[in-house]
Amino acid sequence: MAGQGDPIVSSPFRGVLEELGTRVDGVLGVSLLGLDGIAIDSIRKRDDVMLDSLGAELGSFVKSVRISSADLNVGSVEQFSLVTDRYITILSAVTAEYFVLLVLDRDGNFGRARYELRKLKFRLRDELS
Repeated sequence: MAGQGDPIVSSPFRGVLEELGTRVDGVLGVSLLGLDGIAIDSIRKRDDVMLDSLGAELGSFVKSVRISSADLNVGSVEQFSLVTDRYITILSAVTAEYFVLLVLDRDGNFGRARYELRKLKFRLRDELS
């Protein structure tokens, strides 16, 4: 399941990410990212899904959204979704410094993905502490 550019050495997060990939229909890739957008670990089911680039670009977008939400006093950003004609992309906060990037195909199960990401947050938070 790992694609080109994914870490060769298995991290303690690999099993958790792989499990997410099997629990949600339509998963194309999933990454645990730092706030800088750099992947700590990634699982990719298709090589044409550019997880590294998506993570870097959307990571900076999340920083901007966090600043705006603080300015507007609407609360902290927990999840952010971007739907395009090719993918459904969900960024889900794990801690203030880490988030998960999940990429689904257009027919992927969006509701199940959001639910599983909420559950995953608590498992990963314990590992990252």
